[in-house]
Formats: sequence, C-alpha cells, structure tokens
Amino acid sequence: MQRPDPVRAVVFDFDGLLADTEKPWGVAEAAMFTTRGLVYGDAERHLFLGAACEDAAAIMAERFGEPYPDVLAEFVGRARDELTAGADPMPGAVDLLSQLRLPYAIASNTPRDLLDLSIVSSGLAELVPLSVSASEVPAPKPAPDVYLRACELLGVAPSEAVAFEDSRTGAAAARAAGLWVVMVPSGPHEAEDAHLILDALNHPDLADVLPTA
Repeated sequence: MQRPDPVRAVVFDFDGLLADTEKPWGVAEAAMFTTRGLVYGDAERHLFLGAACEDAAAIMAERFGEPYPDVLAEFVGRARDELTAGADPMPGAVDLLSQLRLPYAIASNTPRDLLDLSIVSSGLAELVPLSVSASEVPAPKPAPDVYLRACELLGVAPSEAVAFEDSRTGAAAARAAGLWVVMVPSGPHEAEDAHLILDALNHPDLADVLPTA
C-alpha cells in the first residue's frame, strides 16, 4: 500500500502511544491475577495489549472461572482507580500534537468514560479535539470500526489518512480500515504489522511522513 500523497488527516491510538497509560492498565491487570494467587507475567501482559476492556475481562473470567459481569466490574473499577492517579505523555507526544498541521483524531479501544479520564489525567486534553471510543462503534479493535468512524468525523477517506498505533491489535484494525499505518510498538510485533515501524513519536523519519510547524 502506498502512503497517501498528500496525507489529509491522522488518527492516533491513545493508550501506550500518546500517554503512558499502559502502566496503570497493567497494574489493574496484575492485581486481577495476583489477588487470586495467579501469575501475571509478560505472556499475560502481551495477551491484553491493545485489547478492549470487555475482551480482556472475558479472558480473565474464563481463566478465573468467575462470572463475566463481576470480573468486568472489578477490572473497570481497578483501572479507574489507577488512571485517576495520572499518566505521563509519551516522549514526543506533546510536540507532535502541538506542531501537527493536519486534522487529527483519537481512535481508542477504551470505553468512553475511561478514555476521557485518561485524556484529562495525562494532561493532553487541550491537544485532543476529537476522539472516538470503543463505546461508540459496533465492534472494538481489531475490527476497523473506530478508525472508520474517526475518518468519517474528520471528513476524509481512510486511504487519505495515516494511523499511529502501538499494538498489533490496533495496527490490524487500522490496516483493515484502509489506513497507512505507523507503529511505535509497546510489545511484540512483526514487520508486516505496519507500513512503517519507529521506536518513538519523535523519531526524525516522521518528518518525511507528516507536515509539522
């Protein structure tokens, strides 16, 4: 797939890409396991990376042998407590959003209330004019719905937009929607997951992709 020329809009994931919220989510996930005397390691962390909250809770409920509604309520409560404490923007996020000369939006797998909490607690609220959460579309990532809705709101075709993701689940959603994908991985990944893989949002190669001030 060719990179859009010109790029008319950008759609960003949020958790783990623009804000370091994977840490509080990880703390909540770990507590779900350790309070039950179960191991939470890299395999579990990678399993949940980029997953919708409901999907993660469904996996936990099966692992724990407990009712899904109870597990989901506990998980959401733990995540809310951790996210309330705040999370730092990822390196390069503030400069990229501040200097970007294109329309952009957030497309997140996080439920609306927790996404809003994360945006505010990360200090990025003034730099996020438009966002779509998994609560507002028929299916979460890896389905393309959040990306398709974001492009619709931005008034561009998916083929005219660039997506930024940190997880394989999110990158798959963006590809399925027809966006050109930049990945800044926060976990396991393969070369075919994205059209461009970088190690940070402030990587110099981004200058060739996006116009900034």
